[in-house]
Amino acid sequence: MMTTQKKELIIWHEFDGPGDTSIQVLEQLCEEYSKEYGIQVTAEVMNLKELIDRLNNIANGGKTAHMAFVPADMAVFWKSALYSEVPESLSSIVEAFGTNDLSSMQVGAIQYGLPILKGNHMVLYYNREIFNKSPESWEEIESLSSQLKQQGIVSIGADLQDPYWFIPFFTAFGGLPVHEGRPTFLNHEMQQALHFVSDQMEAGILTSLSGSNELLEDFIAGKVGAIICGEWIYNYLDQQMGARLGIGKLPAINGAPSVSMSSSIGLVYPNRSLDVESEWREEIISFSKFMLSEECQHKWGTKVQRIPVHPEVQKQLVSTYSPNRAQLTEQLRNSRPIPIEAVMSSIWSAMGPGLHQLQHGAVRAFNTMEQTFQEMNSKDGREKVES
Repeated sequence: MMTTQKKELIIWHEFDGPGDTSIQVLEQLCEEYSKEYGIQVTAEVMNLKELIDRLNNIANGGKTAHMAFVPADMAVFWKSALYSEVPESLSSIVEAFGTNDLSSMQVGAIQYGLPILKGNHMVLYYNREIFNKSPESWEEIESLSSQLKQQGIVSIGADLQDPYWFIPFFTAFGGLPVHEGRPTFLNHEMQQALHFVSDQMEAGILTSLSGSNELLEDFIAGKVGAIICGEWIYNYLDQQMGARLGIGKLPAINGAPSVSMSSSIGLVYPNRSLDVESEWREEIISFSKFMLSEECQHKWGTKVQRIPVHPEVQKQLVSTYSPNRAQLTEQLRNSRPIPIEAVMSSIWSAMGPGLHQLQHGAVRAFNTMEQTFQEMNSKDGREKVES
């Protein structure tokens, strides 16, 4: 007797750290959709690097998925990941919200992603048992550092090997990673930011810890007084710390504001999975509409305290916000949307190796960034000539 095999849709995502509770809602929604519509939807988790590598290898015949849930800037992988354009039947739903969220996943004027959540910005989390109030400047942090050191506490921490974490230091010195499509990160502003961070680390005021585990563990344990970390981790810290947790804006440096990047998080459709001739088109459209429904958007906002793109759901949630959560949302207004530029991939790839050298000094870090970027450009040039 033959059995009918159940259709299965695969979604790749990177809600992989122990503190990223977003995975709970994504898996719940996949399960609910599977039961209601009889189409198995499976979420496959991986770290960010693996997700990027997988997407960029699809055009070369690599493994693929029907959808991927990604930060907005990964819409620029449209060529290497063979993304389908988002059809009007989906984009019109977000457009009707009357926000600018739809444009956050456009490359040029082409819609390569469907925003589901927003935020992804950096804020200052602080321990109320260590800081009486949110320190608004590095001068305040420095003034308390000697006292905290005597108690075995480092004033502030961040994952300084991750370029996204480093951007607020760069912006405080007037830096922008890209301007009018051209990279602008190998400059005096970057050198100033690297020297500042290196000096703070050497003085024992600032520590660099892995953002997915050590940073959170040491902060929760009271070994670090405050951390610069992402909006996506709030739900976990709220659960772990309760009344001890405080949220504030990123501390100013020499009177200049530190500005975080922000982005939407949404669905992209690799390997032409949403093209007209795709056998999966109707199922994928159906699931995408499901993710934008008020019911699903509400679950993102209540169960894991993320920021939905649906404005009516946002309004409904505001009255339930704690002071911390209100502050978290407020800081989104102080951020700058991440550039949706293809060159940003090269910028991140050059900044990373440089930041890994920061423990050996600012000069070495900058030189490594510069050398890495030059080597990447030389390689790209050779590949273009050879092709």
